[in-house]
Amino acid sequence: MAAGRASYEIQALHDGHWLTQDIRETENSARSLAAKVLAKHTCQGVRVVKNWQRADGMVTENVIYTEMRSVEAPKVTIVPIDDAPMCQKAHDYYRLESRITINRLFRKYLEKAVLTPTELIHNYRELKRVQDVDTLFPAAVDRVATIQARVAGGEARTRRDGIYHKVAELTQRARTAEEHAGLPTLKGNDFGKVVSKVERIVVPDEVGFYSLVALSRDLVEHRNWLGKLDRLVELTDPGQRDEVIALLDGVIADVLGVPAALQDILGYQRSLAQALCSIADLCEGHFAAETSDARDQIAVLGPLIAKGRLEETRKSLMGRLLQQLSGAQPLNRADPSREREAFGEVARRLFRPEGFLGGPPTAEALTRRYLYLIEEGGKAALRQSVGGVVSLISDAHFGVVYLVDLAASALGEELMPQILGALRQVVRVDHIDDLVAPAWPLRDKLLRVTRLYDYIGGSSSLPQAERAELQDSLDSLLVAFLKRERIVERLDDPAAPLRDRATRLMEFCAAHVLPAASRAQSLTRERVVALIRQPNFEQHYIDGISNPAQAETMLRNLHALMARAGFH
Repeated sequence: MAAGRASYEIQALHDGHWLTQDIRETENSARSLAAKVLAKHTCQGVRVVKNWQRADGMVTENVIYTEMRSVEAPKVTIVPIDDAPMCQKAHDYYRLESRITINRLFRKYLEKAVLTPTELIHNYRELKRVQDVDTLFPAAVDRVATIQARVAGGEARTRRDGIYHKVAELTQRARTAEEHAGLPTLKGNDFGKVVSKVERIVVPDEVGFYSLVALSRDLVEHRNWLGKLDRLVELTDPGQRDEVIALLDGVIADVLGVPAALQDILGYQRSLAQALCSIADLCEGHFAAETSDARDQIAVLGPLIAKGRLEETRKSLMGRLLQQLSGAQPLNRADPSREREAFGEVARRLFRPEGFLGGPPTAEALTRRYLYLIEEGGKAALRQSVGGVVSLISDAHFGVVYLVDLAASALGEELMPQILGALRQVVRVDHIDDLVAPAWPLRDKLLRVTRLYDYIGGSSSLPQAERAELQDSLDSLLVAFLKRERIVERLDDPAAPLRDRATRLMEFCAAHVLPAASRAQSLTRERVVALIRQPNFEQHYIDGISNPAQAETMLRNLHALMARAGFH
């Protein structure tokens, strides 16, 4: 700046600090720019500073213009949802499915206020407060009413009026409980005592509600998610009766249903795929929580989840897992080339021989996730996904469980032709080794195919004729395998004593490695029947045993074995 000349610096106030935005040569242009900066509503104020360089080289600064204003916080809005459970009675609004919907719909508000749905609907002040937040509550009611009217029929206005009426009931109920003179205060860590006191002052149907009002009054004082979880774990004594654990379970489920809270609990996860596998571990109660800030809390909750005592918590976690699995967020954002590998990692983690963790909804979520691997949409792509999932996880047991579970899902009827076609491809093979690992022991091979047979037969979603046809294909494989390997002949070696032959055959039948009422099972059973129908079979069975007591024990064991094998 030349001596004797001025420049004009435009500054904006952000979080208590004045930051230079620009510099102008004239005062008018500086004031004009300052007005434009203020109009953007991104700062708390603007000012123009005149800088004048004197002849001695010193620069003087003078604030010649300042304008301040308060910045309005952005309005909290609902999160759009596409489904909502139908609530007819006031009690329905307290169910897990309804609380999960509240968690999704009011996520921004609840995360800002650090509230669980249980606290919201059991604390009168919080319930009133959310109804007074701008247009938040009316927007939520409109959204739910529109969804429910579309699904169930009728007018959205009628459904909206019904929701407002029920919410008024809930609000009054919360106020009545809050003002109850005998409502105990939760002190210390014994929530069971609070429940016992409530049982003495209200009718049985109100015990759960009033107990949660007392609990919510305590929880609202904890204004961070890990703090709430820590408090809940303090109150969760495994020795408490099931009714008390069930009440705590619902609130723990709410906390773990909050994305921010769940992220804190999981700790660092290198990808969404790893996070989903970790949630699956949590669902089964054996999450390795070394990197979690909540490892002490998980150490208490894990065994309770594994024992089935925190069922709502498990359902909440499973719901979050399936929501993320069905979504568009990459499973491996850091390396998109490994997306298919990440899909396989998650799919294998969710697979169990007796059915997917989460059941049919998991099969549906995998099908929807596969759409993002082929980068196509629409019903044609959805149909293509069925075979795609089976091909990507090239394991017959996985394929059968996936397809049978998918048939029982909400997509089952729509995708039935593709499901049946893929099942035929998996099951109709030339050799048993196409369904199992060739190096497996004979018993394991038989048991694997039998499980596939039984899993298909146990499905009520597959058409009966198709089930029978698929089972017949597996039965034919077993029969061919038994004959080729001469399994029955080796068990019933004519050179061996009758006792050894009968025992081996019946133990084979009792092991249930072949499907009941199958042709393969009949091959073995016919041999057993031929033996036990021989004249004096029992006498021949104990030939060579001179000790009467020993002979009696052997016959008693024989009868027990025959019962296990299904011959009594």
